[in-house]
Amino acid sequence: MNNTTIADKFDTIADLLEFDGANPFRVRAYRNAVRVVSDLGESLESIYRDEERPLTDIDGIGKDLAEKIGELIDTGKVSMLDELLERIPESVLDLMRIPGVGPKKAAVLHKELGIADLDALRAACEAGTVRELKGFGAKTEQTILKGLDIAAAANERRYWAEAEHLVTPLVDDLRK
Repeated sequence: MNNTTIADKFDTIADLLEFDGANPFRVRAYRNAVRVVSDLGESLESIYRDEERPLTDIDGIGKDLAEKIGELIDTGKVSMLDELLERIPESVLDLMRIPGVGPKKAAVLHKELGIADLDALRAACEAGTVRELKGFGAKTEQTILKGLDIAAAANERRYWAEAEHLVTPLVDDLRK
């Protein structure tokens, strides 16, 4: 289990907690953990496996986060994340990939309009119903429509060979 995977899981937990309206201090603890884990120059797994070095010695990692890191390393899962995903559709995470739509706005879109995916959001924006929500307007609606293409592209994957074929000429040109 590498640090990037652990940071990604904690980032998802933070987004879902914020979406769910959890205590802001709890959300901040997970956001700080993402930063700490990402910046750590050593494998968390190697620290966890070393009985002489508790994870709680790392600034920003308390007992609760240390337990979740251990659970993730031992099982590949975090039960808290699984519980959150049982209550909150995973598709709402796609809403948060739209520039300008964070967890709070995604929560309003989901709770007020029942929007759970990008297609439903596009339809609501095109119908003009998003602008009627408190905190949203016509400008926000247009920004969301533009951002939908970016969010949809974030879900697309390319084969390495295909990406290399596209990037190699650019890299060669930049080297010149």
